[in-house]
Amino acid sequence: MSFRLKSTGRRQLVLALLLLGLAAFCHRQEAPPDANPAGAPAALQDLYAIFSHEIRREAVGNVYQGVGNRFQLEGNLYVAVLKALNAYDILQETTRLPEADRERLLPRSQQEAGEAFAALEESLDWPRIRVEVGVQDFELQSLPKLDLHREIPQPILLTLHNPTSEARRLSLRSSGLRMEVDSVEVAPSATRHLLAHVDAPKTGEGAACLSVGSEGMSVAWRLPYRVAETGLLEGRLVEAEGGAPTIGRIRAIDAEGRYRPPLEAEYGLILRPRRAPTRWSYASGSFRLRAPAGKIRISIRRGLEYLPIDEELQLEAGQTLRRTFALKRWANMEREGWHSGDTHIHMLDPPSALFEMQAENLRVGHVLVLEHMGKIYSKEHFRGELDPISDARHLVYFNQEYRNQTLGHVSLLSLKTLVEPISTGGLAVPETTVYRYSYLRPSRKGFPRHGRDGWPDALVLDAMRETHRQGGLVNWAHLRPAQLEFPVDMVFGEIDTADILTHTRLPQTLKLWYSLLNCGFRLPATAGTDRIGPEEPVGHQRVYVKLDGPLTYPAWMEGLRLGRSFVTNGPMVSLSVDGRGPGETLTLSKRKVLAIQARARSLRPFERLEIVVNGKVAASVPAQGQGRRAELSLDYPADQSLWIAARCMGGSPEETSIWTHPLFAHANPVHVDYTGRDLADPESACYLLDFLKPLEKWAREEAWFENRDRKDQALATIRQGMDFYRRLCKGEGRN
Repeated sequence: MSFRLKSTGRRQLVLALLLLGLAAFCHRQEAPPDANPAGAPAALQDLYAIFSHEIRREAVGNVYQGVGNRFQLEGNLYVAVLKALNAYDILQETTRLPEADRERLLPRSQQEAGEAFAALEESLDWPRIRVEVGVQDFELQSLPKLDLHREIPQPILLTLHNPTSEARRLSLRSSGLRMEVDSVEVAPSATRHLLAHVDAPKTGEGAACLSVGSEGMSVAWRLPYRVAETGLLEGRLVEAEGGAPTIGRIRAIDAEGRYRPPLEAEYGLILRPRRAPTRWSYASGSFRLRAPAGKIRISIRRGLEYLPIDEELQLEAGQTLRRTFALKRWANMEREGWHSGDTHIHMLDPPSALFEMQAENLRVGHVLVLEHMGKIYSKEHFRGELDPISDARHLVYFNQEYRNQTLGHVSLLSLKTLVEPISTGGLAVPETTVYRYSYLRPSRKGFPRHGRDGWPDALVLDAMRETHRQGGLVNWAHLRPAQLEFPVDMVFGEIDTADILTHTRLPQTLKLWYSLLNCGFRLPATAGTDRIGPEEPVGHQRVYVKLDGPLTYPAWMEGLRLGRSFVTNGPMVSLSVDGRGPGETLTLSKRKVLAIQARARSLRPFERLEIVVNGKVAASVPAQGQGRRAELSLDYPADQSLWIAARCMGGSPEETSIWTHPLFAHANPVHVDYTGRDLADPESACYLLDFLKPLEKWAREEAWFENRDRKDQALATIRQGMDFYRRLCKGEGRN
């Protein structure tokens, strides 16, 4: 059992002391360059140093290891650590702002940092040892009896408080405790925090000793402990079909509900890091983990096509349990000619990208070079061709995300050379940000909506045209209302595909996508994850592309461009219109009744399967078989040009994030060309015309273009796009 120090008003007292220390520090004269830039008392600096390697900033490469994971925390304590570290970083950056901003923002940053670290201390369930430093003696205020488990190290927080008016240099000695320092200075009326560990190599009763000395005084205390026995689980992961070793994502929880990590964990995830985080570790072929003797629950996952494994095992004291876990499929899309991909991944280096794609059963992964606030990530891995780390069944290509905060983000795929600049406008400005699972700015103004001198705005259209000159594919990265330019780019034929699941809200996104389709544009839907930190697996929402032959990168990209695909975050959906599949065209010279068939199947229950014609639901059926399958047939009379799609939706995915959708899959449309007539819906065109009015206003009144000519060119382009939708809105057709 862990020990937690409790006292009346403890959190309020901690917060008061932290805020007093912050205020005292931050109202001094400006510190020299080598002084602590965070403006924080030593107690906060200590806690920051202890926990900063649990969640490091700007992890790249092997992102999971780069984050740190020093203590393998999860749950409420992880959330408290995340908030405290972010608050400290913002305080640190606030002290570096220009004087006017610093004076305005510093009091709030001090308050938030103090509150965040007080909450962290309140959440900490480690054993605590607190020593009061007197003038002539020391007082040990708390002395827990430690309940430990063999070969599972136990962290302990040692707190040293000096209420006197003089600084004290303390020497620390111990046996049975691992400590990171052997001396520390405690300023007058200050507190310091140190980290210690007990390793507990043997079972039974024992004791550690702690000695604190200063200026000829020395006091030693005995810390009794009891060490309980543990067990070892050695697991093997194999494919149920054939028995070959495989990779899986594992999570082990002991009888007390604590996460027990594998002894070797190179890759992993921390799902929902901002609320109720849960940890998973990837295991390749085998894993070993140690846990207290008793019950342990093992969960194993692998991508979207495998059945989950959730088993409760019994670990015997001092014994090794050996188990083989066979991973079974509920779907095998590759056998049906469908190959999965993720159009939007960040931060991974080539070995990490390959491993995580293998672990999540993902065939094609696009890792995108990214620029944010003047800093560029992953540029060193760009080759302009398929990365050589790829194997026959997992294709890794480093490409580019081109971004303008107001105009939009686009994934530039199949690039031969990077398109410069990587970003334009405010996102290209080299301005301080704090990155730990989210982009935070100490000024709290959000992302800048426009550029400034030296970092001008430019239409995304320019980058699209350069991509097409290289023979690449342009994928709109987030089809959502906050990104304004895409209706104009569609008029000029420069967008090939669009992500409808990637950081979007489905009702808004579907209205935008359907409106573009109703204006006669053929815009296949794609899907990616925009995975940056280890808070979501690659491919947890993905696009499946149908190939007639073996998987190759050119063939997959061509299928993506043609829309021979469907997007999903779990269910598998299929569509046939008179024998044609997604992305194909049916040409009619006269009225005909079309035979439409749609099917959906899912591991988790969904609500309904629908056939959509020109943006309207033409038929709907509830899911059957405990909500895991549905079939729908419809005879539809066609006497005009149409697009016909199928979608299944409703129900909850197992894993959620800040952009989580309900269970959802959407087959790309089959297009019906009726006697060569263009599809041009006035209602949809009027909607898109209104959508573009804020873009014109932004370009005219707010954007920072390089010069007047560039501004005039941009406005002329925007107005040309608006004129197209204005004609359709009036019922004048596309020509």
